[in-house]
Amino acid sequence: MSALAFYIDAPLQSWGASSKYQFRETNSFPTKSAIVGLIAAALGIDKYAPDEATLIAPIAALRLTVVKIEKTDPATRLTDFHTIGGGYDKKASLREKMSIPQKASGAPFGTVITRRSYLTDAAFAAILEGDPTTLDQINHALLNPVWGVWFGRKTCLRATPLTPTIAKDREAAFTSLLDTIPALTSCLLESCEYQEEHPAPADGVFHQSDQPIAFGQHHGSIPAAYQARPIRHHRHHRPG
Repeated sequence: MSALAFYIDAPLQSWGASSKYQFRETNSFPTKSAIVGLIAAALGIDKYAPDEATLIAPIAALRLTVVKIEKTDPATRLTDFHTIGGGYDKKASLREKMSIPQKASGAPFGTVITRRSYLTDAAFAAILEGDPTTLDQINHALLNPVWGVWFGRKTCLRATPLTPTIAKDREAAFTSLLDTIPALTSCLLESCEYQEEHPAPADGVFHQSDQPIAFGQHHGSIPAAYQARPIRHHRHHRPG
């Protein structure tokens, strides 16, 4: 077992776990499905490939811990509106037709306005624990991504390099990441808020449907692309 940590820092981030349709909220912490999707893009895994579920399984099997980096100016939320389906030609290509919202009957629905929330100026450390070979592959991909890397949506581009670091365990990987990024020395790190996978029953454990099975399509008897994952929030006092 070993651990890999990387830095998540962007003007805008969006981590949706359950909201759909016209109102798209963001969680206060990155979701595991988004982290696995980010890594899959860096590795160049095609979400429509027939073996996609098999390819992402080793990544999804890693244990994820997310640490909130407290900045001097706290993160806030921004709600914006977007339009879906406007300006497409019904006689155009099949891809354009698929982008036009439809009613249950199949008739065009017209342009739809959605309201989407973002975290502004938030920062996190994502820490993955598990198979060293898988972590080595992820480390190389994050340094040399095949496809674009963003934080929840394509508009959420990183402000700082991911700077992946590998160490023997979670705390060592986190410490190495902090030592690698000079800008973090001004952050409030004495007491950090953690969100970690916690399979054993305990106070404060809740289930969130963000354990990815497949992104591009349903596979076999799996009724959905995600499963519930037990997670827990807690505050950890780091040694000075």
